[in-house]
Amino acid sequence: MTVAPARQSALRVLARVRKDAAFSGAALSAELRAHPLPSGDAALATRLVYGVLGAQGVLDEAIDMHIDRSIEPRIRDVLRVAAYEALFSHAPVYAVVDQAVDAARRIRPQAAGLVNAVARRIAERAEGFPWGDPATDKDALARASACPRWIVDEYLDAFGQERGRAALMACSDVAPTYVRLDPFAAPIADTLRSLEPAAPRACPVDPDCLELTEPAGAFSRGPQAGWFAMDAAAQMAPRACAPLPGERILDVGAGRGNKTCALQSIAVRAGGSASITALELHGGKAERLRERLSSSAVPDVSIVTGDALDAVDIFGPDSFDCVLLDAPCSGLGTLRRYPEKRWRLEPSDIPRMAELQTKLLAALGRVVRPGGRVVYSTCSVSTRENGAVVQRFLGAGSGEDLVAESIAPLVPPEWGTFLDRSGAFLSCPSVGGPDGHYVAVLRRGTS
Repeated sequence: MTVAPARQSALRVLARVRKDAAFSGAALSAELRAHPLPSGDAALATRLVYGVLGAQGVLDEAIDMHIDRSIEPRIRDVLRVAAYEALFSHAPVYAVVDQAVDAARRIRPQAAGLVNAVARRIAERAEGFPWGDPATDKDALARASACPRWIVDEYLDAFGQERGRAALMACSDVAPTYVRLDPFAAPIADTLRSLEPAAPRACPVDPDCLELTEPAGAFSRGPQAGWFAMDAAAQMAPRACAPLPGERILDVGAGRGNKTCALQSIAVRAGGSASITALELHGGKAERLRERLSSSAVPDVSIVTGDALDAVDIFGPDSFDCVLLDAPCSGLGTLRRYPEKRWRLEPSDIPRMAELQTKLLAALGRVVRPGGRVVYSTCSVSTRENGAVVQRFLGAGSGEDLVAESIAPLVPPEWGTFLDRSGAFLSCPSVGGPDGHYVAVLRRGTS
């Protein structure tokens, strides 16, 4: 038996991610461009790459049960693929073992016997996986959901036992393809016609939000494509800003400009463009943002390079009607889109990020005018990065003139379960649904 092309591609991508700390999406795209595969094989390669990276710690635990010495990283990659197929894909024992042994022979023939023994033992134990009841055993839940135990605790704290378990299991599912129309890049009617093969469906969050039945990569894209990929729940942040024509908006951490474009399209739909300032920390990112917004012809956006912690010195107090802080965070709500992240993060990252988030809120609360609003957003589900940060900020002296305002009037009825008791928004990752995003609105007093 020879190694299937999909597995060869998957092993090359895994090696690149491991050696270069590359992101899986970019590495996989480069591999499939260099070594094109039929659609079925490409789908298998994608599933293996995302599956192995997402479950890496669990797979290593299974491998290390049957091995007592260090092994070459490329051979460990082979065993990880075999373990993933046995434990999560429920592939037949003979297929798992034969493919693993043949892959090992291509890399290091002397390792074939070891791989044969370990892969066979893992496959034979697969029937009892996750070796416990996920409903009552958190360690078994961690194995079943392919997450470190500390991430399991974060999800259960955020959503409770039942919803938390379902959300954790959804993190290993294929993420839906959500896009947002860009009315500045191309006429919406033309864009909709180009997306017809994907049978786009409307999403409740915004008229410009669509769900595609095919991966976004299957369609022509670029500055003039008239759409860009953006999770549906991520679009709640610009919606919560509710930008109006002529308002002064500060978009902090603008990144690729997705939220910038969304903010301006909402304002234009309301009657005219807002005056948007996009703030980026790094000059290189700011230049790429400038190129993207120029290519897409998004109007009335100025780009400033600087540190948001110095916002008062850069802009002066009371300078904006609304500030959107898309805060740097752990990304715990987007694990299915970035599977390698769950094993790169450390528990200590959460309090470190929360400290920075609180400082950013304190700095940015001073540049919004009386009566204006600050919208705080993360792509995390951690209570420590979300509600706890807002409460800490509001309880400090720097936040005493801002108060939390319910986002409920802006949340679609279908998403009513995503509202917490304070009126903030926290979407729960679900199969066929959006990722985990948090949005809170803070209003500055007028006195």
